[in-house]
Amino acid sequence: MPESNGLPDRLRSRTSPGPRANEPPRDTRANEPPRDTLLQFYGSVFGVATDDLAGLDVTEKDGEIWVAAAPTPSRVHTRRPPGLRALRRMPDGPKPTSTFLSCLGPRVHASRVDVDLESLRALLLGRRLGVDLPDSYVALAYDGLVLGCGRVQRSELHVLIPTGRRRELLEVLENRTPLKDPKL
Repeated sequence: MPESNGLPDRLRSRTSPGPRANEPPRDTRANEPPRDTLLQFYGSVFGVATDDLAGLDVTEKDGEIWVAAAPTPSRVHTRRPPGLRALRRMPDGPKPTSTFLSCLGPRVHASRVDVDLESLRALLLGRRLGVDLPDSYVALAYDGLVLGCGRVQRSELHVLIPTGRRRELLEVLENRTPLKDPKL
């Protein structure tokens, strides 16, 4: 009786996972090298030039793609790669991180949504806003600064900024005072 992976063929065929109903589409780039995934994703979705990302050291661990300004010395061992997490591989494709999008800031030329103060507050409080945009990840910007990641789904925009960062941004907005001319 031929065996594969320690199981007889008659059992292996029963235990191998088959397609499931209502399963989300699988990312066809799941086996693509991390650098290629990073360059293709940020270039096609956010319009970031390849040259802007070319000098970064790119590593992947547990489905997360990390970037750093320099390679990690070989004698340094950490649980997480050094640098910033730039992407997560998800079943339906790569997902950007707010921190990396914020760092890219002025290099983001596409899928950028500038919001006013009232809309920003609503989004940071977890509300969804109706928008006339295609489904996609977007860079949320206020006053010219990219603050993090958002997503448009079914004509609704919502934030993907981590809760702690949202609280910090709300606090800054609440304590914000108008700039005064020192001569006045």
